Amino acid sequence: MQENFNLLISCPRFHEKDAIAELWYLYSNIGDDEVRSEYSTFPGLIIAKTNIDPIISIQKLKKIIAEDPSLLRFVLKIIPIEIVIETNLERILEVTNKLKDRINELETFRITVKNRFSPFDSQDLIIKVAEHIDRKVNLTKPDKILMIQILGKITGLALLKPADILTKAEFSH
Repeated sequence: MQENFNLLISCPRFHEKDAIAELWYLYSNIGDDEVRSEYSTFPGLIIAKTNIDPIISIQKLKKIIAEDPSLLRFVLKIIPIEIVIETNLERILEVTNKLKDRINELETFRITVKNRFSPFDSQDLIIKVAEHIDRKVNLTKPDKILMIQILGKITGLALLKPADILTKAEFSH
């Protein structure tokens, strides 16, 4: 499954097994008891594949967690991933050119790169990718986020609204 995932989950180190069980429980409560997850090669990071559209699944999860925030104990963040590719600049730019069309003319955007074991400098990558997107940048409150999650030889990308990312912190009152 390493190259066929649509969710990236962070959790505390040494609690990956607990987070996997929690993730299964959460997804079974929104209609996907066949969600598959596994350890990544990075501590505190899990990859998973849901049968539900990953962005819609986040909205469903937020509803049930809002009713009972104690459902989140080990999962710290869930990021939907739309496309998984081999890590190389040409492929990243190719996918970016497809995703950028979903940023409307009046919308702002931000590029977020999480770089794990790759030859890229994150800032250089952001500059190269941004050159291909003719939209206004907003680093603090963008309408859309181009998410680039590099996991060594594979990279997950998604074009998300800020609300499409689930964080445990948003349920801590």
